[in-house]
Amino acid sequence: MSPAPTTQDPAAAGRRLQLTRAAQWFAGTQDDPYALVLRAEATDPAPYEERIRAHGPLFRSDPLDTWVTASRAVADEVIASPAFDGLTADGRRPGARELPLSGTALDADRATCARFGALTAWGGPLLSAPHEQALRESAERLAHALLDGMEAALAADGTVDLVDAYARRLPALVLREQLGVTEEAAAAFDDALAGCRRTLDGVLCPQLLPDAVAGARAEAALTAVLASVLRGTEAGRTPDAVAAARTLAVGAAEPTATLVGNAVQELLTRPAQWARLVRDPRLAAAAVTETLRVAPPVRLERRVAREDTQVAGQRIPAGGSVVVLVAAVNRAPAPAAADGGAPTTPHAGGTPAPFDLTRPVTAPGPFGLPGDLHFRLGGPLVGTVAEAALGALAARLPGLRAAGPATRRRRSPVLHGHARLPVAAARTARDLPATAPRN
Repeated sequence: MSPAPTTQDPAAAGRRLQLTRAAQWFAGTQDDPYALVLRAEATDPAPYEERIRAHGPLFRSDPLDTWVTASRAVADEVIASPAFDGLTADGRRPGARELPLSGTALDADRATCARFGALTAWGGPLLSAPHEQALRESAERLAHALLDGMEAALAADGTVDLVDAYARRLPALVLREQLGVTEEAAAAFDDALAGCRRTLDGVLCPQLLPDAVAGARAEAALTAVLASVLRGTEAGRTPDAVAAARTLAVGAAEPTATLVGNAVQELLTRPAQWARLVRDPRLAAAAVTETLRVAPPVRLERRVAREDTQVAGQRIPAGGSVVVLVAAVNRAPAPAAADGGAPTTPHAGGTPAPFDLTRPVTAPGPFGLPGDLHFRLGGPLVGTVAEAALGALAARLPGLRAAGPATRRRRSPVLHGHARLPVAAARTARDLPATAPRN
C-alpha cells in the first residue's frame, strides 16, 4: 500500500500503456466483446455485455487471458469465495506490469480491507460521523450550501455542468469534513482527490500517458496531505491510518459523483419519475437503489484466483482473472424463489425492469457496492451521500431539466463516467419556495 510511483521512466511506462491499448484494440478487431467493452469509446457498452451473456455463465476472452461473467450466480460466487481476492496470493495486483502508473490506492485484499474497516467504521478513528443519520445530515447541509452557488450560476448563465458543479464537489466536501482536513489543507486535498478520478478506470484500461502520470502524482499528493492531516492525531498513530483514509477517499469520491450523475440522467429522461422525487424527496433512497440496478457507478469488478478453483464448471487456475459485468448482472433474471415460484424481480435477462421509484424492495437487491472489496469501506458513504445529494436537488431545483446531451469520458470502462452533464432549471420552478432547509 505504498504511494504510487512518480519517478518511473515515463517513456517506458508510455510504451507499455500503448502496447496494452494495442492488445485490447486488436482483440476488439477480432470481435472479442470484452475487448470492445474495454475500448470504452464513450458509447453504451450494454450490447457487448449482452453478447458476453449469450456465451453462457462464463465467457473466455482468450486474447486478454480473462474470464468474464454476466451471471448473477457466478458473480455472487466469485465475490463471496475466499478462493478469489483483489490481489494474488503473493500480494500483487494482476495487470500491474501491463498498466504502469495506474495507482495503488485501491490495491487491497480481504485481510487488508478487514483492517481498514475497523478504522473507517461509523464513529471510528477516521470517520467522524457516529452513525449513518449523522453523515446524511452533514451531507444534506453541504449539499444545500453547494446548491446556493448552483442556483446563482443558473440565474447568471442559464446552464451548469451538474457533475463539476455538484456531483463531484459534494463527496469531496463530505470526505474533507469526515477526515478532519483543515482549511489550510483543503485546496490541496480537493486537487489531489480530483486528480485521482481515473484510478478505477486505470485498473483495467490504459490511460493516456499524461493522464496516467498526473494520476500517479495526484495519488502521491493525496497521501502526503492525509499524512499531514493525521499526524499527531490518535488515528494517525495507527500504521494503516493513512492508507485506509486514502482508500476510502479514492474509492468513494468518483463513484459517488458517477452515481449522482447517473441518477439525475435517469430521472430527467423520465419526467414522471423526477416529478415523484420532487413531490417526495424521501424517495431519494429509492432513486439510489434504482440507479445502482440500472446504471451502477462501477460496471466492472475484477477478482484473481489465489488457488486453482472451479466456477460454473470451468477450471480457473491460480492467478487467473474473472471480471464481473456489474450492470449486466443486474439485468440478469433474478433467481427463483425457494419454493420454486417466480423470480423475486421478474424480467428477462438483458432487459432491465423499468426505472421505478415505487418498486417494492425485493431480495436480492442490486449487485455491486455492498459485496465489493473496495466499497466494503466506502459503500455506506457512497450511498448515503448520493441519497442526500438527490433529495436536496429535488427540493431546491424542482424545475431541473437537461440542457443538452450528456457526454461520457473515453477510456472509462469501469465507471463509464460523465465528461459533462449540462442542466438548466425553469425559472418559474426554480423560484418556488424551498421545500427543505438551506442550513
